[in-house]
Amino acid sequence: MKLRHPVSQAIYTSQDDGTVHVESEDGRTGIFKLDGRWVRGELKFADPHMLPFVGEPSLPSHRTRSMSGSGESRQRSGVPVPDLLGNDPTKGSRGMELGLNGKRVLVTAATRGIGLAIAQTFADQGCSVAICARGDAGLETTSKDLEARGARVFAKSVDVADGDSFRSFIAEAAADLGGLDVYVSNASGGAGPGEQAWQGGFDVDVMGAVRGVEASLPFLEESDAASVVFIASTAAIEYLGVTQGYNAMKAALITHASDLSQSLANRGVRVNTVSPGPVYFEGGNWEMIKQAMPQMYEGALAQCAIGRMGTPEEVARAVVFLASPAASLITGANLVVDGGFTKRAAF
Repeated sequence: MKLRHPVSQAIYTSQDDGTVHVESEDGRTGIFKLDGRWVRGELKFADPHMLPFVGEPSLPSHRTRSMSGSGESRQRSGVPVPDLLGNDPTKGSRGMELGLNGKRVLVTAATRGIGLAIAQTFADQGCSVAICARGDAGLETTSKDLEARGARVFAKSVDVADGDSFRSFIAEAAADLGGLDVYVSNASGGAGPGEQAWQGGFDVDVMGAVRGVEASLPFLEESDAASVVFIASTAAIEYLGVTQGYNAMKAALITHASDLSQSLANRGVRVNTVSPGPVYFEGGNWEMIKQAMPQMYEGALAQCAIGRMGTPEEVARAVVFLASPAASLITGANLVVDGGFTKRAAF
């Protein structure tokens, strides 16, 4: 079997001796065992997710479970995604008031996927929204979308790993919006093998959250409904089949949020974490995994108790509720939003 990695574009090729040959985009090659151990070659790191699926395509039944139909049809089955946007005039208005109208919100990495859905949901609640990302094109499109929803928008291209630039962005956003009520740390360095991925996760996931809270705090303290939400992952709370920096960095966020919830409570700031499970959307990681490693996709899908993966909008609703005055008694919590993907008993 031969597969191209959906992110790095490296070519993974199974060998007759049970190893996998990996060739990077720059021509470097390496030989690896299925458990990730390097055998030989100048390329010494490979994606541990990819190796067993290329080298051993027929996975044991207990890892994949038998599934009827395609992954796409299974994704559409199970517990449906509720339509919460429709209005039934015969039932009157009985929705929960979140108390977010007029609030000022900052969301990092907000031009796609979960971050975009979070910004959109806040905008729909009547919030002003500050967003950042590393690409100008995505920011322009997202800004127009949020403005069409009636939101005041402040947008800027920022690398969250650049501490000085990130702090400046937060100050500028607060000045433009007239303050801050909610800070959502969504930016992530992503997953991957090797020290570079560990460093990227630390610089973006962890230090982005640390610096973001520190820079936002003077403005949050002036709010009568201040809230911070970190986006972590179920990878932080259960072993998902591979050892990588991403898991550890997301776990660090949960612990740091818990500490902050205690130290900032007397300053009127609530701090919580949301940990999504597998979330499927066009152009997202699980779409790429479905194309490049269909058995891994099917195996993850089989673990979702509700019969499908989540959507960015479903995660966004959890984030927006947790950040809102409607959740005023909740701080120090890690809200798992995964459709039953994780199996631990959380006491």
